[in-house]
Amino acid sequence: MNKIKAFFKLVRWTNLLIIAMMMCLVNYCLMSPLHASEIVGAVPSSPAFLLLVISLVFIVAGGYVINDYFDVETDKINKPDKLIAGNVFTDKELKFFYKSLTFIGLLTGLISSVMLMGVRFVTLLAILLLLSCLLYSYSYIYKRKFLVGNIIVSVSVAFAVFLPWLFESFHLSNNALILSACKETMMNILPFVLIYTAFAFLTTLIREIVKDAEDYNGDSITRCRTIPVVCGMMKTKMIVGVLSFVLYVFLAYFHWVLARIQADIAVYILIVAETLGIMLLPMLFNIKEFADFHRLSVMLKMIMVVGMLTMLFI
Repeated sequence: MNKIKAFFKLVRWTNLLIIAMMMCLVNYCLMSPLHASEIVGAVPSSPAFLLLVISLVFIVAGGYVINDYFDVETDKINKPDKLIAGNVFTDKELKFFYKSLTFIGLLTGLISSVMLMGVRFVTLLAILLLLSCLLYSYSYIYKRKFLVGNIIVSVSVAFAVFLPWLFESFHLSNNALILSACKETMMNILPFVLIYTAFAFLTTLIREIVKDAEDYNGDSITRCRTIPVVCGMMKTKMIVGVLSFVLYVFLAYFHWVLARIQADIAVYILIVAETLGIMLLPMLFNIKEFADFHRLSVMLKMIMVVGMLTMLFI
């Protein structure tokens, strides 16, 4: 396999694009009332925000690399034909990639923080550093713990949605007059940010459990205490089924919210996500082998992307 192509697969470039897309949609669509306001200094500079996006993308990319580094033995069983870590790249190269990506992520985060908050840069930088430590701990320890690893990944993805609003809040806190002028707008935006944050958390949580089911063979041999290994496949299907129903109820509620604010195009897009959501349960209970879970995982990713695209029309 070409090493450049292998590197992009290693860092899950499509997932990184989705993270960048979600952050930009929140900042430039949900936060558009602030961008459209005539209040000078209401929004941080675009370079500062784009550096923040780059920072998070590189930190998450490093997280993917270190995950594959610690997961080599499991992947040898689950994905022998697609193995990159330990096959295309040596352990030494993987460590170099992880350190380089994380360093670049924290460095750009530092620059973004300084541009945003001056001497108060420590707050945002500490959050990014905590995230990088959390992703390392997930790969090294918590991925093998019952449910904990799933929640860490879900929180990390949801955090990418919430971060632009938090970034704006930090920016406004530098000037009491601007904060006072923008506070009502920020509070009006917050419920929508929280809806998308919860949506990202829920879809990611279901998808992580589904991916654990896909990796059942390797996880059981290497003694990873994932939900499928601990509970068995039948109970795992029931858990995924219940969560999928919760997701559909959530989408129905969101449909009502969008209809209430007369975001008609967003409603039509969400109907696509709802239609995909209806298909989850039949797909789940028609699964015959572990590889079939992959199609369910792809479907969940599609639901999240389509749902996030509704931000374009709010």
